[in-house]
Amino acid sequence: MNIDIKKLQCAMASKCYNASDLALYSKLSQATISRIFKTKTVLKTQTLGKIAKALDVEPKELIKD
Repeated sequence: MNIDIKKLQCAMASKCYNASDLALYSKLSQATISRIFKTKTVLKTQTLGKIAKALDVEPKELIKD
């Protein structure tokens, strides 16, 4: 699934999270979070779920339209 980086950044801002916080609360590695921002990688559903849960949003709110 393709994640919308702007939507992700907005969700992070609403929680006052930086990339390190997102890695910590989503239980993903810093490298994974960095790869998402730099390469706009396609995410596995499990990864998307972890990020959405950490940000307290629905996964569909982070997917590109």
